[in-house]
Amino acid sequence: MINRSKITAVFSGLTMMFMTACGSSSGSSDISAVTTEQKESSAVSTEVTSSEPKSTEKEADNMLKISVNGKEFIAETEKNDTVRALGELLPLTLDMSELNGNEKYYYLDTSLPSDSKRVGHINEGDIMLYGDSCLVVFYKSFDTSYSYTKIGHITDTAGLYEALGDGGAEVTFEAFQYDYTVQDLKELNDFLLGRSDPEALKGKPYDLDGDGVWNSFDLCLMRMKVSEKIPVNDGISILTPKQYIDKMYSCI
Repeated sequence: MINRSKITAVFSGLTMMFMTACGSSSGSSDISAVTTEQKESSAVSTEVTSSEPKSTEKEADNMLKISVNGKEFIAETEKNDTVRALGELLPLTLDMSELNGNEKYYYLDTSLPSDSKRVGHINEGDIMLYGDSCLVVFYKSFDTSYSYTKIGHITDTAGLYEALGDGGAEVTFEAFQYDYTVQDLKELNDFLLGRSDPEALKGKPYDLDGDGVWNSFDLCLMRMKVSEKIPVNDGISILTPKQYIDKMYSCI
C-alpha cells in the first residue's frame, strides 16, 4: 500500500520544482489544501485524501458563462448527468421569470436527468434544476425545504442581483473554457503558500479537479494546461503533460 504521507511530500516537492520555470519565488514548500468556503478565513487542511493523482479530465471544462443585461458571470458546474444533458442544449438564451424575490426560473422544452435532494439551504449564485425541466438561478441566500438537482454555482456573485433586476430577465447560458496563464500559476502557487490575499482571488476557477478544494493537485493540472500552450522554442524549460505524470509516478 502506498504511504499517504509520502504522496503528500512528493506532490509538494514536485509542485515547487516545476513552478521554477514560471518565475515563482523560493520559500516554504508547505502547500496546503484550502476549501472554497475556507478561503475567506484562510483556514487550511494539509491532508491529501487520495493515494493516486486525480484525473486530468474536466468534463466540458466544468464551467458555464452566464450573460445577463450585458454582465457576464462564470459558474463552476457539477459533474453529473444533468449537467451533461444541459451541455448538449447550449448555448441557450432564456426569458427567465421572477419568483419570490430570490430567483429566476425557466421551464425547458425538454426534460433533463434529475437526482433531486433536499438541499436545506440555497446560496446566492446557486444554479439548480427543479423537477426535471425547470432551470433556476438564485440571486439571494435562504433556507428551503424544497428538493433540487444541483447544476452549479456562480463563483463571483458581485452584481448578480443588480443584473437580474426585479422582473423577468433574458439570460444566456454558454459553455466556457478558462484560458489559464503563467500568471494564474503564480497566483495559485502563492495562495497555497499563504503569500496572497484570498479575497483578491475570489471567483477564480482554480478548483480544476472539482473536489471543492484548492490544492497541489489543482496546481499540477493547471501546470499541464499552461505547458501545452507554451512553444518549446520560448527558452522555458517545461515538461509535457505525459512527462509530468511519468515523473510524479516515478517518485512514488
